[in-house]
Amino acid sequence: MFEVATALGLVSFPMHTKEENVKAENRALKLLADIIEQSDEWQVRLNEKEQVVLHTVDDNPRLMIDPCATIERFYKDGNEHIVTYMFIGPNTISACVIVDQNAPQCVITDTIISLVLLAEAGWPKEHTPLTLNLMRENLKDTIKNVPKRSMITEDDLERLEVIEDHILSEKWADALLNLGGHARFCYTCKGWTEQEVKTHINAFLDRIPMDQIIRYISAPFDASETIFITVPTLQ
Repeated sequence: MFEVATALGLVSFPMHTKEENVKAENRALKLLADIIEQSDEWQVRLNEKEQVVLHTVDDNPRLMIDPCATIERFYKDGNEHIVTYMFIGPNTISACVIVDQNAPQCVITDTIISLVLLAEAGWPKEHTPLTLNLMRENLKDTIKNVPKRSMITEDDLERLEVIEDHILSEKWADALLNLGGHARFCYTCKGWTEQEVKTHINAFLDRIPMDQIIRYISAPFDASETIFITVPTLQ
């Protein structure tokens, strides 16, 4: 192994690594450092190796990317996954993000740059990896309202995505149908309290017209849903 000084710290490469790859990664890390320096979405910290790691400014959920560890693991083991962690309340998730197959083959850092720029663009749905959809603005409020003793799973995320899509398409009945099912699941299977479920789904209900909510709860799919889906109280 040999070490190379980069804009984000020392990076170790196996002795057989091609010089062109090392130089390409070094240039890409310099570009990444320049982007981060001008960003309002990211902040930097140091890991135990004194290498720079990237953290989103938003705290919950918060995404961490370790560029140097990603490069080292790629050249040592051929692992094409980006080293990322998502912090949701007290829980830590290792988000699965793999190298973009359309990226230049000599630079794994290019995929990291793409992730960083996604944050700058507000995590647009069409480009954001499914495993990072919790970072999307429209889903953050529901994630923040998850009870501290619990966490969001991939199955939960899929349900929330369906609800979000229906709201964006203004398919209110479908949105409420799926929201009711999600609420029942959180109450019965996750063991959340009635108030915890209500708090969790309020971010969605606030975006649905009141007349549509009234219409749905007059004939819900399941009568128990009216415990959670209620007409907002006028202030």
